[in-house]
Amino acid sequence: MEIKQTKNRFYVGEADRPTAHLDYREIDEHTVEAYHTVVRPELQGQGIAKKLLDRLMEYVKANDLKVVASCSYVDVKMREDAEYDKYLER
Repeated sequence: MEIKQTKNRFYVGEADRPTAHLDYREIDEHTVEAYHTVVRPELQGQGIAKKLLDRLMEYVKANDLKVVASCSYVDVKMREDAEYDKYLER
């Protein structure tokens, strides 16, 4: 499965009709807000949302950013992972 990126989105599928996506926006030059994660029902339970989060975190680490997790999925998963938790903006 290929995870693609457009401005403010990581997604699987086609850009105009993704089967799963994680949306984020820049708050400032040091912080992004992850605010929405969706996986189509027929694909849920396959770890796709986690793969999208992993890709976001690659981006965050590469750009030395912090994350405001207003998406409940992202917030829970980041708090569960000690490596990701340190990137949470509190």
